[in-house]
Amino acid sequence: MLGGRTVLVTGAGGGIGRAICVELARQGATLVITDIDDTTARFADELCAAYHRLDVTSETDWERVAAGQGELHGLVNNAGRILMKPLLETTLDDWRRIDAVNNEGTFLGMRALIPLLARTALGTDHGTSIVNLSSIYGLGGQPFFSAYCAAKGAIRLLTKAAALELAQLKMHVRVNSVHPGPIDTPLAREPIEALVAEGQIASMEAALAGIAASYPGGRMGVPEDVAGVVAFLLSDAARFVNGAEVPVDAGFTAKAQ
Repeated sequence: MLGGRTVLVTGAGGGIGRAICVELARQGATLVITDIDDTTARFADELCAAYHRLDVTSETDWERVAAGQGELHGLVNNAGRILMKPLLETTLDDWRRIDAVNNEGTFLGMRALIPLLARTALGTDHGTSIVNLSSIYGLGGQPFFSAYCAAKGAIRLLTKAAALELAQLKMHVRVNSVHPGPIDTPLAREPIEALVAEGQIASMEAALAGIAASYPGGRMGVPEDVAGVVAFLLSDAARFVNGAEVPVDAGFTAKAQ
């Protein structure tokens, strides 16, 4: 359980981010909810949580949030963007936009808040924790998702490098990454909607059924499937888990290709 812990979550207004916040609140955490969309402030009010507008690509925003924060026991770098586009049609602006939110946003969040997490860790038995949201597309390639794969793959190795560095420096801040498979969220539906609009897929329902059939469990994931794993990694139960990559995909990445 997470009673007495303060956790900051980015991209908290989206499907996975919202589920993470609900689960952390259920386990007793004090939440600091951030998003670039200020309608998320109403969600923060529902959970009796603090809210900050945060563009994760902005150093200034991160510095402002860090300066106003007291104790911090956990950071969840969840904010992300997705792009489905052929590599040869991907512009440099496309590439930079996807990398900025996913990869650079994770880096900026860690750089801004690790000093605070390290100070807070001094007063705990098992330190503090960072959870970075990557993807199974950060574990293996996927056609037409080159920019997204590159950004999410970078998060995977940034997580491992940071975990080792912070351990060597005895900061007592663990860093792990979570790699969801396709989770049924508005963000995940965006590229499918584009294919439906172009007539390449008959319907959203047909596409979702096809994705579900490819999973060992026969269903797509839901945000709550990810939220429980994130909560575990933030807790003392995961005190000896560091630098790990955790797929949340019903075993999809375990299959022989």
